[in-house]
Amino acid sequence: MADKKMLMPAEIAEYTIEAGVKKATTPNKKVLASAFLAGAYIAFGALGSVGAAYNLLANPDTYGLGKMVAGLMFPAGLMFVLIAGADLFTGNILITLAALKKRVTWGQAFKNWALVWIGNLLGGALVAYLVSLSGVFDWSNGLYGGVIVKTSMGKLGFTWVAAIASGILCNWIVCATVWMTYGAKDVTGKVLTGFFGIFLFVCTGFEHCVANMAYLFAGLFSKANPAYLEAAHKTATDAAAINIPNIFMNNLIPVTIGNILGGAIFVAGIYYFLFVNKKRKFYRWKENSIVFSNIFFKRGCSISLVQSLYLYRINIYTIIYKIIFIY
Repeated sequence: MADKKMLMPAEIAEYTIEAGVKKATTPNKKVLASAFLAGAYIAFGALGSVGAAYNLLANPDTYGLGKMVAGLMFPAGLMFVLIAGADLFTGNILITLAALKKRVTWGQAFKNWALVWIGNLLGGALVAYLVSLSGVFDWSNGLYGGVIVKTSMGKLGFTWVAAIASGILCNWIVCATVWMTYGAKDVTGKVLTGFFGIFLFVCTGFEHCVANMAYLFAGLFSKANPAYLEAAHKTATDAAAINIPNIFMNNLIPVTIGNILGGAIFVAGIYYFLFVNKKRKFYRWKENSIVFSNIFFKRGCSISLVQSLYLYRINIYTIIYKIIFIY
């Protein structure tokens, strides 16, 4: 029988768990270095996608076509991450699978996410800064830079609800895309599966925290250029909204929350339920629930819920997952 060209979904689940264990146990310095590269790669893809489409994006009548053209370029960033090798925050949310399987602790997962997020930020911000110095934003009398500034301002106008919802939808797509690339056994398969998922995410316009690091810091470094402001039809007062507090509070933090929820629940969580979770664990959970309930209520609620959870060492994240996917 010929070798399979791809892994089946259950096999992808096992591969994802092993990849999660490896990522979560990598030394901190290597995680930061790898994450720095991923932030830079995504910045190249993000800013390159605007460079390919800024004339179309600047015109409301051709904005949708511009998103499509940008979507053709952006996947190059993910290809660098997956094939050259680097740690991307949004993709690393799939470590959730290894944590649910108890191959790594939740502490290890959160530490990896924090380190990778910081590394991605450093890589993305550096590339944005260097590109702002390179002069390419001057193309078309500053129209490229104007689109960057206008895009940055638009990303700071979301409510938290909208930013979280958009972040959920984005990383639902991105993690599903990374999941599919894990199933491919050769470079061609990884490129094809990676391309179409990221093309879709860019066309939908959903919010990706790492890509936004590049867009927002590029806007921050370019907002003082009068030619860019003129091309964007904005004033210096308008552009003052692009500042460090707003970048984090109005975009990166809520979008990051959404990205975590989208990848952890709708990809890692559901696939854990479908391909990893065993029925015997359900019965063990039921038994633990009965014991917990008997203790709690027989004591007349004299013991607090927090104390009870600590006493029986029930992981709150596992409880949330089991409530969602078992009950």
